Amino acid sequence: MADYADLSGIVGQMKRAAIDCWMADQGFYPNWGNDQLYAKWGWMLNFYDRPAEDGSGGGDGNGVEDSVAEEFAEIRAVIDSRVSSWLDLPDGSLCGAPRGAANATTALLGGSATSPTVQGGGEIATANDTVHEVVVNNLRGSFRAPFLDKYYTQFSKVAHGLGDACIILEANYAGEQAMWPAARTDVATICDAARAAWAKQAEDASAANGTLALTVVAAVAGAVSGVVTAGAGTVAAVAALGSIAALASSAVAAITAETAVSGGSYLEILESLTSALETLDETLTDQEDALVTMLNGASSTMRGDLASYNLDAFAMGDYPLDDTMTMDRSDTSIVSTNMGRVETALATASTTLGAPPTANPTPRGADVGLGSAGTHDAATDLYEVTARCLELTAGEYVRGHALFDAVVEDYFSADAAARHTVETLRADEALSSELGV
Repeated sequence: MADYADLSGIVGQMKRAAIDCWMADQGFYPNWGNDQLYAKWGWMLNFYDRPAEDGSGGGDGNGVEDSVAEEFAEIRAVIDSRVSSWLDLPDGSLCGAPRGAANATTALLGGSATSPTVQGGGEIATANDTVHEVVVNNLRGSFRAPFLDKYYTQFSKVAHGLGDACIILEANYAGEQAMWPAARTDVATICDAARAAWAKQAEDASAANGTLALTVVAAVAGAVSGVVTAGAGTVAAVAALGSIAALASSAVAAITAETAVSGGSYLEILESLTSALETLDETLTDQEDALVTMLNGASSTMRGDLASYNLDAFAMGDYPLDDTMTMDRSDTSIVSTNMGRVETALATASTTLGAPPTANPTPRGADVGLGSAGTHDAATDLYEVTARCLELTAGEYVRGHALFDAVVEDYFSADAAARHTVETLRADEALSSELGV
């Protein structure tokens, strides 16, 4: 199998094989006694210099009136125009870090390979459920309903949504990480097939209908499809952004591509090479387009419904302190301890996700896939929105924890300033309708 690391050498060999084939079309073949020369039918006097093995040089005549060096240069230029944009493809390895950050953040938010939601497990889900159980069963007071509405019910929804956003981010980076090694293999295989076809045609003109079939482009089509359609734990399974994920999954699953390099002359094989590389490019473009559609859809949904992804954008209901409260120190300590666990886990999740890559992790030329930016701009936007919502949610949960503790201290009259603290924290609920990203 051709190796992408050897592509520069393969391209040089392609040029010589293409020139050999073009010369064969004119009835000239490597001289039987000196394969550095072309001779009519391989033996007749009147020679042309053959290019070196790397495709360079050649074309000057010996015993003929005209040189064909210009024609050789044109063939080399044509091949360069077809393959130059494929010479420096990314290998996908730079996608590993952001993919890992998104995956780890999903896990911290309670997602898992079997249930990518906050209800799926993990410290946040366990602590959150404990808070709910103790408040519902053991505490009394009119504060309870608005407190649980925001810091349990809505928080569960927010954490769930942020986990889904991280899964979509991971799917993008995983797809890009899988796509480019396959693309590199495809390019090397396609180019080597063209080399072989030209060489075969130059050697045996009777092989005019010989075909070297390729199905390697399907490897690119399958790379992303395997990431986004594999079932639970992929974007196909997310809930809060499920319709967006389903659209992307369907689009990628529908991508199939095969190609072949064949032909009975220099020009026919050149056309076949061009078609094969165009098919590969269309496959890459289609997959990146599906990923961008998914990423942009997720960003748009989050921006249009911030309260579902940012706890700081959700208003808590009226929060009165009245004389009907009943609390026990052991119960309130359990609630406060578990809120502290959630608080710490959210801070860790925010730090873990961090910021998006500053540069495109899959750099390539403007003529490959979606162009030099690829999915980077769309992924960066979703990454920034998710990171900012997570940061604001973590900060708002800290405020909620402090609010609960102040209510408790006021109830037990353990802190003369507790009632003032409650009122201050309630008054400080400034909703973040602008993310700044």
